[in-house]
Amino acid sequence: MPQLMKHVGKYGEKPCVVVFREVPNEPENCLIVQTSGLDPVQHDALMEVIQSPEAQEANDISQVLNRRQFRDGENMLNSMHFGKKLSKVPVSQVSLTPTPSHSVPLAEVNAEIHKLSGGYVPPMTDESHLKDGVSVDTQPATEAESDTPAEPSEAQSLVFQAQLMKEDAERMVAEAEAKLAQAYAIDPSLQPKKRGRPKKA
Repeated sequence: MPQLMKHVGKYGEKPCVVVFREVPNEPENCLIVQTSGLDPVQHDALMEVIQSPEAQEANDISQVLNRRQFRDGENMLNSMHFGKKLSKVPVSQVSLTPTPSHSVPLAEVNAEIHKLSGGYVPPMTDESHLKDGVSVDTQPATEAESDTPAEPSEAQSLVFQAQLMKEDAERMVAEAEAKLAQAYAIDPSLQPKKRGRPKKA
């Protein structure tokens, strides 16, 4: 059985990495990186991360990319975001390719995950599944059906956004403290004087 690979797929016929299966509050859209649009160094570094055990065990590849750096030291997620490599595209136009010879629509994967109301699961898990496929009703859910899964999905998105913001804040504080330490090492007179109570006469 070929090894299953999470997070990789195709946008139309172009290979891509699915960074966000759904855009928060926009479940009809996702965020991808078209790997053909990356320079060779970035492409190789990204695919090396995608194939790592950490990435394959992760529910959201974006969390892993936010912890990794390209060889030039740039944070992977930030670099692709500010470099305009992240593209928002309709979920309906993206398929995951767990193996080179098998493809499953991202919309079906998202629908299954919403049913589970849990974390990410690989779209295919065994030979019979790969062979037979899974029939998933992709028609819009009724109001009663959609109320239950929508809440955990939105909550998970908010938690993830909060985690990213917290990590960014912690990283910025650490960088600021490092720069201050460097400045004080160059010119100790800039270091704030410790204030204490004046000695009693």
